[in-house]
Amino acid sequence: MNGNAVLILIAPLAVFLFYKFGYVFGALIIVYLLAMYGYPYVRRLMRGKGVAYIEPEALEKQISEKKDMLMIDLRSSVDFYGMFGHVDGAVNLPFEAFMNRINETADRLAGFKETPIVIIGLRDENEVYKAYTALKQKGFVDVHVLNFGISRWLRRGFPTVERNVHKV
Repeated sequence: MNGNAVLILIAPLAVFLFYKFGYVFGALIIVYLLAMYGYPYVRRLMRGKGVAYIEPEALEKQISEKKDMLMIDLRSSVDFYGMFGHVDGAVNLPFEAFMNRINETADRLAGFKETPIVIIGLRDENEVYKAYTALKQKGFVDVHVLNFGISRWLRRGFPTVERNVHKV
């Protein structure tokens, strides 16, 4: 269910519930419904604005044009090499390792701060936003988050590689 569908369904329901049950109880029901069905969209609003997203179509175009960029997949290596695979050209750096390395090596990466970076997660989890924020705070300029992660990439029908294959 996308954000517009959630709002279209919630708005008339909100008016009815406020009229029928009063403001406090109606508001509680609306918050519950949003939490259950519009959770990714509510979560984004709570995180704040300013996160740069890239849609799977735009990322696929950049990959096919062989644009110079770094794609960091924050999923575990089990997920990265697992059933769904990963985006061709992505580097697997699980979140914990990423956070340790960004703090240790940010100064050594000073020459790459203009290089476009795309952060990939499973869906829309907090780890992706923490990694995004860490890179921005370290001075990286062109950082994007793959919108709704590898799950949207797959839903849109784009290919993945290395299914069930571990590199040594």
